[in-house]
Amino acid sequence: MNKITQYLEQCALISLEKQDKLAMIVGDHVSELDLDAGKARIIDTELAFPFQVLGTESDNTLTWLWAWSDVQTEVPENLLASSLQLRAWGEEQGVQEFSAPAVDLNGIDGHALSMIATAVLNASCYYRDAYEGGALFLLLFSNEIERQPSFDIRRLSRQFADLIARYDVNHRKTLAAYLHSKGLHVLEQGPRITAELASGEDLDAEFDDFGNLVTINGEPLTALM
Repeated sequence: MNKITQYLEQCALISLEKQDKLAMIVGDHVSELDLDAGKARIIDTELAFPFQVLGTESDNTLTWLWAWSDVQTEVPENLLASSLQLRAWGEEQGVQEFSAPAVDLNGIDGHALSMIATAVLNASCYYRDAYEGGALFLLLFSNEIERQPSFDIRRLSRQFADLIARYDVNHRKTLAAYLHSKGLHVLEQGPRITAELASGEDLDAEFDDFGNLVTINGEPLTALM
């Protein structure tokens, strides 16, 4: 297992919960970026979130470029602090994808890098701002986002099913990492993991011998997707 996969298993669901919180308050609204103020303003609302620039994802070259290394864009230095922190973290932890200026996207994508970044820096969430030929990724910081409710069983099941369909992670380790990170009472016994979610709902997940998800509360994986 490479380090990116290991960190993705640890971070993905807690970061996706944060993405879900953002969606609850932003909905289908789009943003405009105010680089001078360092805020992402949600059009037709009064919402504005402080942000840091993570990097860019190119559809043409299939390359991720960290913001600290991108000399072609004029991003104010104060908006590069998080990307520089992540470079230092990558150097310290030996995670080359975070310490190198550019990353080949054949084995990873901007969402995975941003999910890990969100957890490492305890950001409120990340945001993907698409443009022709690629996308800009940001970290957002806002108490308004943080105040939104945690996963209930329906939202957790949907996000978990989507995650394991897109990335080659150990299903059992990924779910267990989320539940433990939330400080929930978790019972792991045989092929099952049970817990009471923050919503008060019971979770009962069953896995096969390889750690692949079989059912959540009796529903097969195919029914969750």
